[in-house]
Amino acid sequence: MNLYLQFALRYFKGGKKSSFSSNAISLAVFGLAIGVFSLILTMSIIKGFEEVLANKISNIDGQIRIKTVFGKPINESDRLDSMLLASNLEIEVNPFVRGMLVVHKGNNTEGLLVEGIESFSNPSFLNLKDRFIADDNIIIGGSFSDNLKLYFSDVLVVAPLNSYTGKLINLNYSKYQVSGIFKSGMEEYDKNLAYVSLNSAQNLFGMEGKVSGYIVNSNEEIEYLVEKISKHVKYPYYVETWKDRHRIIFDWVNTQKIPIIIIFSLIALVGIANIMATISLMINEKQLQVGLLISQGLHNSQIRKIFLLQSGLIGFAGSFFGSFAACLFIYFQNNYKLIELPEKVYFMDSLPVTFDYISSIIVIISSFFISIIAGLFPTRSMFNHGVIRLLAQR
Repeated sequence: MNLYLQFALRYFKGGKKSSFSSNAISLAVFGLAIGVFSLILTMSIIKGFEEVLANKISNIDGQIRIKTVFGKPINESDRLDSMLLASNLEIEVNPFVRGMLVVHKGNNTEGLLVEGIESFSNPSFLNLKDRFIADDNIIIGGSFSDNLKLYFSDVLVVAPLNSYTGKLINLNYSKYQVSGIFKSGMEEYDKNLAYVSLNSAQNLFGMEGKVSGYIVNSNEEIEYLVEKISKHVKYPYYVETWKDRHRIIFDWVNTQKIPIIIIFSLIALVGIANIMATISLMINEKQLQVGLLISQGLHNSQIRKIFLLQSGLIGFAGSFFGSFAACLFIYFQNNYKLIELPEKVYFMDSLPVTFDYISSIIVIISSFFISIIAGLFPTRSMFNHGVIRLLAQR
């Protein structure tokens, strides 16, 4: 084994007798581990929040929506969907019709955003069994169901607001039966959105032969899809992604990301400062041993390497235990939901954590090398303490 590493490991273990330096080493490892744990966990929570939010929104809105610039209906005879499918992209294209309804149930009246679709691309996400919706059936959100005390097979009286002329009696009323209740985990959707079949929506809003737009889903990256589809979609049509529709939320997440990471990085820097203090304490405590090593012919640079290796070992141990604790917490949180969240506020019922491999590796490697660099400062003055004179006195 390398001579420098032998000395570094001996000092790191502390020997049989406990000393100030051995206790300081344990505290330095513990402090750095807390800093690494906090930093990795913070980045994992941010990534988990982004992934859960992106998954929920993209499953409800679809990856891409194609509409007209002025919000006018698109004629199905324009065959825009056929043109998209002919682009040789692995995509699923579904037309949709969207509009506002007035819903009556007993003495209760509520406004509701209704979307007519041919089928659900991922019904299991909404806790639904069937992909298709029968005519004269309606699927409502869980929060809307709770507000109006609606259950399966209940009948709703609905009327489209596009025919509203100032008097409710002039509305065109229809009856729809509740055939399903979905739960997306996002309060705004569960409270304000409902689904009917495409034919029903066209009849409700007087859009026979017309649609509001097309929903495009695919396993491809969304940036790649936009680039390819934009070549086929020209004015007056335009491409809108789920990121465009909810840009404010993700801009807010990105705005908060940097300050949060900086704050938790300071915890890791405190651990680095502990390493500097620990190495200084060891140098002061091991002056006699340093003098003996010099008397045996070791150069100053060689002795300095021992203490730099010592700081590197502390950095490695702190990074290892911190990252291990973070992985352990992420595992238990994902499997047992140790920390729960109010779903109405955060769009999810538990704290989302997704291990960020790249960021974690960067944190671990950075902590290790910064720990070694931190050991340089106390070792610069270690030979100004008169160790040779101290050795002569001993």
